Amino acid sequence: MVSLSLSTLQDFPWEDSIWAVKASVEFKSYREFRDHLLANLPHNSPQTRLRYASLITRRYFPDGSLDNLLTQVWRHYRDERILTDLMRVATLEMEPAIGRFVTDELLPRCPGTVLDPQVARSFVQNTYGEFKDNSHSRLLRTVRYLGFLGRYGRQWMIQDIPTPADAMLIILHDRLAETPRIVRLAEVLEGHWWQYLGLRSADAVRGILRAGESAGLLARYAIVDELEQVTTRFSRNEYIDKALRL
Repeated sequence: MVSLSLSTLQDFPWEDSIWAVKASVEFKSYREFRDHLLANLPHNSPQTRLRYASLITRRYFPDGSLDNLLTQVWRHYRDERILTDLMRVATLEMEPAIGRFVTDELLPRCPGTVLDPQVARSFVQNTYGEFKDNSHSRLLRTVRYLGFLGRYGRQWMIQDIPTPADAMLIILHDRLAETPRIVRLAEVLEGHWWQYLGLRSADAVRGILRAGESAGLLARYAIVDELEQVTTRFSRNEYIDKALRL
């Protein structure tokens, strides 16, 4: 059994979360933004608004600041697909149990495969030491919102997420190349963030890097002394401020 700080999975207000990140660009201070969430989340109960505001800020504004990647990307790109690709990563990094379900149980299965119902039930049982119906339903609902599963009648089916190329290049610059530098492919692959985007293999990562080089967004993609590496062309801030994309 995996030891987790929370004994059950939390709710997943996905549409509210997207709305909140978009709204964040309109505020100069985090406090004003949080007050806006508490007053304007579309729920009648003040307790529900407080709970959802807390969930949203914990997941997408963990530093209590508006100086974060999601707000910056929405301000400059205004592209919901890129935003939701990035929010998928943020969600799974803040919810490690769900992230592990994605990497261990969903991504290894081919798109179009029907998911055996016992897979999710066993995952919840093994993770929490007992089956919890709320965690089970929230797990499936969350990965459905994130695009990894689709619901067809009573069946859950593995989905193929459209290639998140722009989001991957943005995270590459944000995390590994704040200023232009050489980044080894191994540095990219050593974390789970590229899988959280929905990429299933190292070859999928390579394809995006090659496309970035061809489009002039990356200076060079090459194999040097048997090491695959990419040389970035722009700084992290320049890449985002210019809203560069494939």
